Amino acid sequence: MCGTNAPISASLMIEEVSRLLKPGGIYMLITYGDPIVRIPHFHQEGCSWKIKLYIIPRPGFQRPGCSSSSSKLYLEPVPLTERGMLPPGFVLEDPDSHYIYVCKKMHATPALPAAIMDPTTPDIVQ
Repeated sequence: MCGTNAPISASLMIEEVSRLLKPGGIYMLITYGDPIVRIPHFHQEGCSWKIKLYIIPRPGFQRPGCSSSSSKLYLEPVPLTERGMLPPGFVLEDPDSHYIYVCKKMHATPALPAAIMDPTTPDIVQ
């Protein structure tokens, strides 16, 4: 999901995952991409996901001694806003964290047009 066409590729990937999964199916994405970048792809038209987010610090990360969240558990999902974003004021302790998105498909995705599904259909140039 990195590179010149990353936003388009990511969007197409999520659409395809949504098309293949049946309602109730689970898709897991493990990435360095924070929710500001990744969540909009899950909210694109035709997709409906219930998302749980886990943030795991890199191996060897040491919390600062003055950290106010020293009792924070990494095995619990991070609370997200109604729009699926991190809540205001959320402090990320390790900027190099891994983000684990556990996405449950909520309902059927509308079928794609046959022209998109059939690889023998010639490209349409306008």
